[in-house]
Amino acid sequence: EVEEEVEELEEEEEEISIKAETPQNTPPSIVLAVTYDGKVGKALVKLYDPVNDRVYFWYDNTGHKPYLLTDVKPEELITKFTKVILHPGFSHLEAVEKYDALNDRKVILTKICAKDPLSIGGKADSIRELLPKTWESRIRYHLCYIFDNEIIPGMFYRIEDGKLVQVPIEVPSEVEDFVKKLYANDPDFLEEASRWIPLFQAPVPSIKRLSIDIEVFTPQENRVPNPREANYEIISIGLAGSDGLRKVLVLRRPGMELRPEDLDELLYDDVEVEFFNNEYDMLREFFSILLQYPILITFNGDNFDLPYIYHRALKLGFKKEEIPITIRRNEASIALGVHIDLYKFFNIRAIEVYAFGGKYRGLDRTLDTIAHAIVDMSKLNREKTVSQMTYVELINYNFRDAFLGLYLTTYDDNLVLRLIILMSRISKTPPDDLVRSQISAWIRNMLYYEHRKRGWLIPEKEDIIKNKGEVATKAIIKGKKYAGAIVLDPMPGIYPNVYVLDFASMYPSVIKRWNISYETVKCPDEKAKNNKPIPELPHWVCNDRRGLTALIVGLLRDLRAYVYKRLAKTAPSAVLKSYYNVVQSALKVFINASYGVLGAEIFQLYCPPAAELTTALARYVLSRTVLKALELGLVPIYGDTDSLFIWNPSEEKLKELIDWVEKEFGIEIELDKVYRLIAMSGRKKNYVGILSDGELDIKGLVGKKRNTPDFAKDAFNDVLRLLSDIRSLDDVDKSIEEVRDKVRDYYRKLQRREIPLNKLAIRTALTKPLESYTKNTPQHVKAALQLKNLGYKLGPGDIIIYVKTTGKDGVKPIQLARIDEIDPNKYIEYLRTSLEQVLDAFGIEFESIMGSSIIDNYSS
Repeated sequence: EVEEEVEELEEEEEEISIKAETPQNTPPSIVLAVTYDGKVGKALVKLYDPVNDRVYFWYDNTGHKPYLLTDVKPEELITKFTKVILHPGFSHLEAVEKYDALNDRKVILTKICAKDPLSIGGKADSIRELLPKTWESRIRYHLCYIFDNEIIPGMFYRIEDGKLVQVPIEVPSEVEDFVKKLYANDPDFLEEASRWIPLFQAPVPSIKRLSIDIEVFTPQENRVPNPREANYEIISIGLAGSDGLRKVLVLRRPGMELRPEDLDELLYDDVEVEFFNNEYDMLREFFSILLQYPILITFNGDNFDLPYIYHRALKLGFKKEEIPITIRRNEASIALGVHIDLYKFFNIRAIEVYAFGGKYRGLDRTLDTIAHAIVDMSKLNREKTVSQMTYVELINYNFRDAFLGLYLTTYDDNLVLRLIILMSRISKTPPDDLVRSQISAWIRNMLYYEHRKRGWLIPEKEDIIKNKGEVATKAIIKGKKYAGAIVLDPMPGIYPNVYVLDFASMYPSVIKRWNISYETVKCPDEKAKNNKPIPELPHWVCNDRRGLTALIVGLLRDLRAYVYKRLAKTAPSAVLKSYYNVVQSALKVFINASYGVLGAEIFQLYCPPAAELTTALARYVLSRTVLKALELGLVPIYGDTDSLFIWNPSEEKLKELIDWVEKEFGIEIELDKVYRLIAMSGRKKNYVGILSDGELDIKGLVGKKRNTPDFAKDAFNDVLRLLSDIRSLDDVDKSIEEVRDKVRDYYRKLQRREIPLNKLAIRTALTKPLESYTKNTPQHVKAALQLKNLGYKLGPGDIIIYVKTTGKDGVKPIQLARIDEIDPNKYIEYLRTSLEQVLDAFGIEFESIMGSSIIDNYSS
């Protein structure tokens, strides 16, 4: 499961100087962004017309204003809270009726409207701070606008006589008929499905986009220039467009020349190179190109490329209104379109785990590692600093980075772009927000939208906890508030022919099946108090009204399992199959992450009894299934949250178990994978399985942790290669001996200091000035201080490359270290932590390998 923190971002206003056309009528166009233009004082919707390649702006013309809700009556506000009425940003009051789902009643509240978002919240003297109790006062205004006006980012709209109107989407009859059949006896779900299906049937066009990367002159190796100071020249800008643009803008520098024969060394013969005599002209050309694209792609552009360009442009004499980039607290946006920072997108844990199957888990989140893991492409290796490169080397290096950014969004039929647009539709979150927030924020926005659509009051978290109470069980895992998922103790050993059954989306299925939502668990209805799904827990569930969470999460689960997974296999064309596969992938991200979010304390709609009841029911389902398996004569050897491992089952008995689970709980269970052999250690969540195609599946993988020296990664990969050769039980002993020999060889090389320094090096970035490390001194800082003493200028962003030594500090920067100073024992510990869990699954003790190595060394 994935638990992520929801960051409560305060309001920030954006003033937009460069504007797109604002027509009264447009063709169907996709909503790219919704923001607030502080200069105009209105909400702004950015639309892109993919047919005519045009960006349009639509400003609110409904009179919508920022607001909050309070239970202080209007007359009381006038007499007792005069500071609110006299606040310079105050606009007017309204009385509104809301349904309070928490208490199952209608309430009349006062709606305080303001002239601008910052008057509601975000400043010390905001209206929110002047009142004893408020609701909905921490929702950023552009999201508030989306929810109130039921705008769905990523969907098609048109401007008709100045009004923003959603374009109807035709749903294929076969999809419509299937959904009607699926929910023939459930009008609530049928009505909701008819509203959601168009989101998945609307096409996702290939939106024109530009990927950029800049290279900056740096006088010192391993120093990342400070983007806010922007002291050094931008020497090149790589540009790769989805429309075929392949270009590098290059600054001419004294003492450098490009000879005709150098052009033969260009890696891409279709890349256009344009030289400039000064940076000002180069940036002016870049801004001109940028304004032609509705989407800008960068990798870490929020933190580096765009702030650097912006501040450098100011230094060169550009006026703010001439720069089509806006820099805010944590992000950079562009004037006409949206900026997608892939670094932030691929850092979203739910994307890593559920969209990309953990392909880059544990790795540094660099462009090189992400591209290598996902599209099997890498950055160009460089032996010089960017500043030392020839023109051709610079052009090759710079363009490759820009191209990788683009390719990450175009490969596999625009998979990443399609995912972003589809997840924007599901979450009601604009793409630029979506890529900069964890999935907890997406699910929050999705549920807030549903509250507003129904006229429900969005509750405050403290009200939910006060109303519903805390949990009744104790957590086993430190830091958790309640008992979590069940993990059955594994039966240690090596087993052939193991089948793994997977409960399809266990937690979402439980949430739907038992109608779990913050308003239905421990509801105020006295009649419901006898309806306790788990008699041992003091939590009851209301069955007289459908829980909102149960409805939405259950619907998304059903649409994936019963509609789009099937369409991805049965659709009449390859194009449709590909599209539906992206739809089911987008749904998978939401479904699988939903409980990790709903069960997280920091989630705004977190309800402790609902979270506790969900995990208790999941434990109940798995425990009952294990008992049924034993009753059928099957042999379960391990169970983990929503999976059951069964040794050498008969197909007949397996089918009988699957049918029983569906009938008993209404939860789909399916065969997930078959291991031709699996090695179980005595630890929970730690095993090594060999699939039928020879691929290794390792639970408890630790060999890829960040900051692990290359030698330990090499050892880990060597061991995996040897284990993947196992075909049957007969091969196990031979492979185990080969693994012992390989690990023993690494151990000896460490003892004899035969592994080169570059393989032992650890790379860590400084995150703050050296003088700021006062309480404790991390190892990379100790190494940095040694360099500083020799005259090196180091600061935040500099990469420190160091090795562990036997000296006083225990570390040395690689520039100062000798191989005879290396501390073998510290590196043997890296070897142990990288390999121990894999070795443990096969019953190999790391200590025994070390012991035999010591004897071998002594005898030799």
